[in-house]
Amino acid sequence: MLKARKHLILLFIAVVLGITIRSLPAWTNAAWGNDFGIYYGITTSILREQRLFIDYDGWGSSYQYFPTLYILSIMAHLATGIDILWLMPRIAPIVGGLTVLVIYYIVVYLFRDRKLALLSSFLLAIAPFHVYQTSHAAPLTMGHFFMLLCMYYFIRCIKGNRTSMIFLIPLTLLLVLSHHLTTYFYLISVDAIFLVSLVWKRRTEKNDYLLMCYVLFASLTTFGYWALVAKPVFYNFIPSGFPLVPYQTITLYFALLIGGFLLVTKSETTREKLFKLITRPSKSGYKSKIVLSFILILSIESFFMLIPLPGVMVKINALTIIYSIPIALLFSFGVAGLTLLKKTGEGLIVRWWFISIFMSFVYSIVYRETSIYPDRHIEYLVVPLSIAAAISLNRYLHDVRPLPISLPSLSRTRSAIGVTLVISIILSNMIVVYPAFDSINAADERITECCMSAIEWLKENINDSSVIASDHRLSMLLWANGFSTVSEETNLTWTAKSWDDCKDELKLLNVSYILLDDIMKEKIVNVGVGKYYEINNESYEKFGREPFELVYRNATYDSEGNEIRWAEIYFINWSCIHGEHKG
Repeated sequence: MLKARKHLILLFIAVVLGITIRSLPAWTNAAWGNDFGIYYGITTSILREQRLFIDYDGWGSSYQYFPTLYILSIMAHLATGIDILWLMPRIAPIVGGLTVLVIYYIVVYLFRDRKLALLSSFLLAIAPFHVYQTSHAAPLTMGHFFMLLCMYYFIRCIKGNRTSMIFLIPLTLLLVLSHHLTTYFYLISVDAIFLVSLVWKRRTEKNDYLLMCYVLFASLTTFGYWALVAKPVFYNFIPSGFPLVPYQTITLYFALLIGGFLLVTKSETTREKLFKLITRPSKSGYKSKIVLSFILILSIESFFMLIPLPGVMVKINALTIIYSIPIALLFSFGVAGLTLLKKTGEGLIVRWWFISIFMSFVYSIVYRETSIYPDRHIEYLVVPLSIAAAISLNRYLHDVRPLPISLPSLSRTRSAIGVTLVISIILSNMIVVYPAFDSINAADERITECCMSAIEWLKENINDSSVIASDHRLSMLLWANGFSTVSEETNLTWTAKSWDDCKDELKLLNVSYILLDDIMKEKIVNVGVGKYYEINNESYEKFGREPFELVYRNATYDSEGNEIRWAEIYFINWSCIHGEHKG
């Protein structure tokens, strides 16, 4: 009883840790996320218009068709009366942190090992890529949660628990309504897991046909929803991700799925060959893979100091590599753990969960025109990798031998070494989660109280038809409050050293106001995917000269009177420029 209670306490700590670390940005800022304004604007529009699918005129094209996050936020607002602007960024990280609990039950059900499940939970709780993404009030956070719930019940179905289908069907519908990219990763994962499980069993059972029906249902529901409701996904996301028209891509998908099923179930020879292939022993041990993987990961990172990372289009710097050392160590244990997963059917499920997403990752790098960016794969790869890392860490702890003498003190030493290693990996990854991403200097997603106050001033003092220029982060919040913005089209505005260098751009865009804050001045101006600009002293000082007029400034200070955060609004006085008048 005492042991079980201790285990539950540790599981509770893992879940609380997962929620807390994901919630930090929301509780230390007014809001969090480059796209937060989009989701906030859609949520308030749904509440105001009393319609599930609103007419959307903001940045992007399909956010309004995945309403799970918006509905949850509205329900919380109606239940508590608390403002959505405050609630939304604080609810989503809780959902993201609950994935830690779901991964625990997945591992328990697969391996019947509660210690292994607990270790997997702690690793996912602090896994940097997963933590960072699921800290956002974004559809993908809901997607991650429902994807893991679906995976849990799907695995139960594979193991013969047919009643789990009762839960799996509605959860799949919620996943489809949550996030299209997460649904894509879920589909390719369950396809691979299902076919590999057929190969492992070397026989076909009635339950397999039920599972095939589910996989077809999930696929048809997804593609049907995209084609009939979320049309931008069907007509833009699919063709931009694959070099075929949507119907050809879907036809190819079903041909591979059904063809693979028939090949595995109808051909004993093929199934036997595939069985030998997927269970073939590795030539090197898992310990050597830890070292080799660690060196390889850091080498690849060093390579991207020379060329930009695909998708985000920024180069890694030396500070980022230093921060990434704990992450690389965690990933190295994960890669090594994949080697240990070949021996059982349960292990192959996790292994091919990873491999299916990794194959998509490789495709996204090779076929560079795809909208399925390489960096977006990592947060999904981390989930099965956390399980694999737990397995190799667990194996490593059992293999630790301080001295070939069996004494109680040495046994305690061995235990201490193992605990120290695990705690070191957990703490170091937890510490670098946000600094590692911040060091890349591609975006700073903090939204401060100063910025919120500036937007409130705009709402009270200017016409909402006025065009305001800012970065993507603040432009999306301005859009949510009814203003016209031009974030992706302002390029020279931020880097120009004088009015003459940027006046044509501002005139063309009909800009009336500039919203600027300390993050844009001191860090980076992110106006869109792959579009980053830096404001130096000269380019900032031009805003202090005509025709720019400072009409609002707000700042916060520390106890010694030093300025911490600030936001400024500049009015462009077109009337003072001879021969240039705004129409």
